Amino acid sequence: MRILQGTLTLVLLCSLVQISHAQDGRYATHDGSQMVEQLPDGSSVMTSHYSQITFANDMNNLMDNMSGDCMGRFMISAEGVVGSASGTCVNDDGDGNTASFWWRMDKMNTADCADMCGSWGYYAGTGALKGINGNGTWERTKQFSNGSSGFWSGTVTTM
Repeated sequence: MRILQGTLTLVLLCSLVQISHAQDGRYATHDGSQMVEQLPDGSSVMTSHYSQITFANDMNNLMDNMSGDCMGRFMISAEGVVGSASGTCVNDDGDGNTASFWWRMDKMNTADCADMCGSWGYYAGTGALKGINGNGTWERTKQFSNGSSGFWSGTVTTM
């Protein structure tokens, strides 16, 4: 009986082990539909639906080669300057596992951020990514007429 209890305890402890690892890579977005609402003061709110592909520098990383369906909201001044931006994405690994994350712009056109920079964090996962948690930073390095690309880094914990 004690052997059975010990084995069950060991199995339960092993199933709760979290694996945490740092990771980094690149991302690319492709714009989809956009809606712009003009505000009385001349500023506007743009809601954008777009696709994103995430690549990890370590090709064995669970987050490598993920495709995401995303939504972002951008507050734009009357002069055309982005004042704030945030959104969410649901990444899919092609095998039915998903990882959902939020993102936000933290700064733009500063001494340590040449274009747009921000933070992100996972808040949900399914399948092999159930229980995912983690956060990090991103930096947009290129803006295209139909999307953008840049770098990301962070730490991710999976069960």
